[in-house]
Amino acid sequence: MSAAVAVCAAPASARDLQLGEILCVGGADSARAALELEPQELDCSAVRFAKRDRFVRTHADIAEGFYPTEELLYWQTDPSHFETMLVRFVYEDGTEKLFDVDPQMAARNWFVQTRFSVPVPKLSARLVGVDMVVERARTAQTFQEARLVGRQEAREEHYSKSLLYSLLCGLLLVPIIFGVLSYHWLRFRFIIWHVVMTAGALMFVVSNSGLLFRLLPDAPLGLRFQLNTISLAIATASAVLFVKELIEEGKVPRWLVRTTIGLALFMLVMKTVTVIDLESLRMISQSAFLFSMLPLSLALLALITTALLNNSRVAMYLLFAFSGMILGGIIRLLMGLGLYDPAFHIDNFLYLAMAILVLGTSAAVGDRFVVLRVERDRARVSAIKLGRLAMTDPLTGLGNRRAFESIERVERGQALLVADIDHFKAINDSKGHAVGDAVLRHMASVMRDSFETVSGATIYRLGGEEFAVLFACDDETAMCHAAERLRKAVDRDMPGDSIGLPHATVSVGGAMGRGRDLKQVFSEADQALYAAKQAGRNRSAVSGEDGPDVLANVAKA
Repeated sequence: MSAAVAVCAAPASARDLQLGEILCVGGADSARAALELEPQELDCSAVRFAKRDRFVRTHADIAEGFYPTEELLYWQTDPSHFETMLVRFVYEDGTEKLFDVDPQMAARNWFVQTRFSVPVPKLSARLVGVDMVVERARTAQTFQEARLVGRQEAREEHYSKSLLYSLLCGLLLVPIIFGVLSYHWLRFRFIIWHVVMTAGALMFVVSNSGLLFRLLPDAPLGLRFQLNTISLAIATASAVLFVKELIEEGKVPRWLVRTTIGLALFMLVMKTVTVIDLESLRMISQSAFLFSMLPLSLALLALITTALLNNSRVAMYLLFAFSGMILGGIIRLLMGLGLYDPAFHIDNFLYLAMAILVLGTSAAVGDRFVVLRVERDRARVSAIKLGRLAMTDPLTGLGNRRAFESIERVERGQALLVADIDHFKAINDSKGHAVGDAVLRHMASVMRDSFETVSGATIYRLGGEEFAVLFACDDETAMCHAAERLRKAVDRDMPGDSIGLPHATVSVGGAMGRGRDLKQVFSEADQALYAAKQAGRNRSAVSGEDGPDVLANVAKA
């Protein structure tokens, strides 16, 4: 007891006394035996909270001057999870007040930061000691978080922090809604993991802050305890997969990614052990779970840092986003192992770290959206260019046969002309293929000029010396005029040696579309072309209305 008496010798704050610092601890096989332990039988050493007995007893001496006459107090602690609990208040005149606390009482009387409250009876005698007996405590926090605090101060803290945590929950909801809506349009896997990660963080805040009992007043205390760590495990594992999917390909070695994922799986296994709740592992399974997060946090930090060193755009955002959570996880682990006791409340730090995590990862997602959109736009432009190349004749720049055959039907109010350069083989044989190619290019230029003012005109080179024109046309007369105009333009604009090319003429065949299949219309136009050639070349012919076998309007300039 000497250690506890020494700590309490100095006057404590009248507003908030942290009992965890002055507790002495003992263990027993029953609640009665634990309560009957003499103060000198209790352990006041630094390792006193490592007790694994089924029933654990704590005792704290209250210094004189802490409990003013007018002050009304709450005794509070973080219940985590337990089977039964007894709280005893001892007064200077020997009076004892004993409270039997069941898990649901702890759930109903919750305060922020997962505490619950027991009102300290107000007697004329001074409060000199507080005892607690807990059956099957799951974590040492049940003892370490005990405190005496003024009721008014506790209520004010409860109101202000509940409001703060509610605002944080609202902040976490925004990226979840945005992610769900975004995934409807952008099917990227990192969006899914960002939503799951943020949902896990939201669940952690709701359970760890105690807001769960506001939403579900009858929720079992054990449910909050399990949700607290399950949500943390979900958020952490999803964060690993989110980072993996978000970081650009090739920025991180595969072995480092696999190692990080393996550590995440190990962490989930450790969490499964805490859910099973084996008696032999009751007090160490939670610490083992927290310990499993340390190498995972370091691996995640290494993964992000490696990506940053390899010039990853999003790694800068991720390093900012995860720095608080990684640091908070390390601090929480050290606290669980009894190696570090920070001056600030770790839960408040974790909530701040989660806000930074959401803001940072949302910025990373936004930046990735911009990059992916630019890449997608470039890919779309490239695809369009490649598509155009695939549909374009490289020699003349006109549509090629593939583009022509992609037309399913020739609509009413459209006509098709097929033109063939007369005696083109002779030009190739006598002048060479280079001159032949020049004739084809000039032919394409003449055809463009001829149909420049014609509505909806599209010109194709079908192969060799054969061309086709699809254009708007009301009737056969207009089609005949268009065919003759093209024939005359070629005859006039390819006059031979004046432009360094041999004189060339064309024969033209045409057919009206009438909403028919392209193959049928092309067959009629091709038959008309054949008739023009048979009539002596440098002529035009069109298919008549009575069918493809009836040809009319064979003409020569």
